[in-house]
Amino acid sequence: MAILRNSYGKSVLTALCIFIFLITSIHLAEWSLHDLTRPLAKPEDPSCSGFPDTSNILVVIKTGASESYSRVPTQMVTVLRCLQDFLIFSDMEQNIAGYHIHDSLDTVLAEAKDKNRDFDIYRRQQACIIDQHSCNTDDSPRKKNEAWTLDKYKNVHIAEKTYRLRPNYDWYLFIDADTYVLWRNLVQWLSYLKNPSKRRYYIGSVAMINGFRFAHGGSGYILSQATMWDLAANHSGVANSYDVRAKESCCGDYILGLALNETLGVGVSHTWPTINGEKPYTISYGPREWCQALEFEKRFYESRKEKHLAMRFQDIYKEFVASKLLARRYDWDNVSEDVLYLDPDNANHHYEQWQKNRAKKLNKQLQVAFVEMNAHKSFEDCRTLCYATENCFQFSYNNGICAYHKSFRLGKPTKISDKEEENWISGWNVEKIMTWIKEQGECKDVLWPGA
Repeated sequence: MAILRNSYGKSVLTALCIFIFLITSIHLAEWSLHDLTRPLAKPEDPSCSGFPDTSNILVVIKTGASESYSRVPTQMVTVLRCLQDFLIFSDMEQNIAGYHIHDSLDTVLAEAKDKNRDFDIYRRQQACIIDQHSCNTDDSPRKKNEAWTLDKYKNVHIAEKTYRLRPNYDWYLFIDADTYVLWRNLVQWLSYLKNPSKRRYYIGSVAMINGFRFAHGGSGYILSQATMWDLAANHSGVANSYDVRAKESCCGDYILGLALNETLGVGVSHTWPTINGEKPYTISYGPREWCQALEFEKRFYESRKEKHLAMRFQDIYKEFVASKLLARRYDWDNVSEDVLYLDPDNANHHYEQWQKNRAKKLNKQLQVAFVEMNAHKSFEDCRTLCYATENCFQFSYNNGICAYHKSFRLGKPTKISDKEEENWISGWNVEKIMTWIKEQGECKDVLWPGA
């Protein structure tokens, strides 16, 4: 009986092992069928219930291994939180929180990499067997800029690889890891732009180098299906033709602009301020921007029951800026920079070139108003000038420089100096601003670039 019981136990154990093996095999098969280039299915997030339909838009994020662990997780819980599909590219293949990060530079030509010090950080990252931060602790000026220098080789390769991995989207939005996407407005805006499968769109906030216009990468740029197909499929291998040239160029967004222009004859469509590189404190409010569209988080709409409206600059101003503008704010720079008044007698002051360019040339005027002559002398004199100038909404005074602005911004705090003349003071003509806003009334139609 003991032998029979032992034989029976072995049979049960064998059957159990076979059962476990089969179940494991099934799950392994299911796992192997999962496209590792796609994010795993996410659990349902209640905060995404009102998220717009982005099924025809692919978001592509560019980052670097030296910053990916500090920036990518933030994107996961903000910009990417409600997306079912997206791609992330870096200068090293990684996996972060279950998401695959693609190496954008593994197909760069050897002749562009070899003996090229721009790729020192790339090689060092590949060899690093601990965390990247510990392998990149050199604070020398050159080492500090290594990641930025390497970045210029990425953009065209990212576009090419993106289309190879995801060839079926209408729109491709390329952003950096610190760019914030305002989804509701983006989806609404793109719905007005027709035929992305046939029309070659290249959309962004224009930057310029040596007279050449391209879309600023930090602000984000958009390529249509037709543009991506022509660049990456119809001109397969285009990225490699710019590998060597990139060494003598400044930046990857510029190189991509060159590739689109030289290869396809496509130029950038300027869509500022809807796409812009401004920080919250540098956003400008005035005639150009007031009724232009932007977007903020869902809770803003829910609090106003305005879920189907596009947010505009005027909405942001009223919610976040209006109550903070004062007649005088100490140790504050409100980024006034349209017109400057410099001290003509201070020959020892080293003015920056942009300051000289925007300075009022009083010596070339036939008549100079008293308020202009004295504007550089004090905050009070600068304020008197602004209040007497029709298009001045705000002003600042620092170190003998009076500056005023033709729109209004919030600005940011400045360091306090022991030297009184070096401390900043900013002011706003609050009454004029309120009068101007009242005259504008409520925006009736949203202004969409290119729509």
